[in-house]
Amino acid sequence: MLPSLSASVLALTLQLGPGAPAGPLPDAGTPVDAGTPTVAASRLNEARTLVPSPLLYGKFRPEVGTFVEYDVTTKEGKVRVRAAVVGRTERKDGPMFQVEFEYLDVKPRSLVVLWLLGDTHPLVDRLALSLEPHAPISIPVDLSVDSPELRGRPGPETEAPVKSGPFAGKAVRRSWRLEDGRTAEAVLSDKVPLFGVESVRGADGATWVARKTGTGARPELKSVPVVIPRLPEE
Repeated sequence: MLPSLSASVLALTLQLGPGAPAGPLPDAGTPVDAGTPTVAASRLNEARTLVPSPLLYGKFRPEVGTFVEYDVTTKEGKVRVRAAVVGRTERKDGPMFQVEFEYLDVKPRSLVVLWLLGDTHPLVDRLALSLEPHAPISIPVDLSVDSPELRGRPGPETEAPVKSGPFAGKAVRRSWRLEDGRTAEAVLSDKVPLFGVESVRGADGATWVARKTGTGARPELKSVPVVIPRLPEE
């Protein structure tokens, strides 16, 4: 079970192998050098599946080597996901972070890797999906994770203290309303590293609940992905 993943990305990974032609693939957003990324209204739902909910509805606070484990529940069931920042590269246009979402105790072994450009208002540059025994596939994304059109219209913020567990303490509850009337809701706490998300319920009904955190995370992506190039600019 791979919750919150784009079906099109999963299908691409299953169909392509290291010998398959790497033809251009349309981006979910606009290229980095084309200005502020935007998403066509018809592709908003698809675009949202490319950004895991803690990243989409939290505030990115990268700490290389730090991980947070979430219990992710969908209509298919529950799975533990480890989110970790495992690398940082300095570039002319800002730092690039490698963020991995590893689906623990799932067979076949499954890993989603995002490369985020910037730390204040990060942009998802590329996404790779590794699903054994297939070669990992990397696709262009070009989505700003705090884009209002992706998150939806923000609602009121209320106090929502976490009463127990490793992240007990002050927290706030924040909601967003999407263009089709559905809502997303998150409980945000400074005690939770990386995204500041103690729990989140996406518009698709999937919930993420933080269970533990730690340090010492290392890259789990062991091979170079097959790179699907961006469409050439017209």
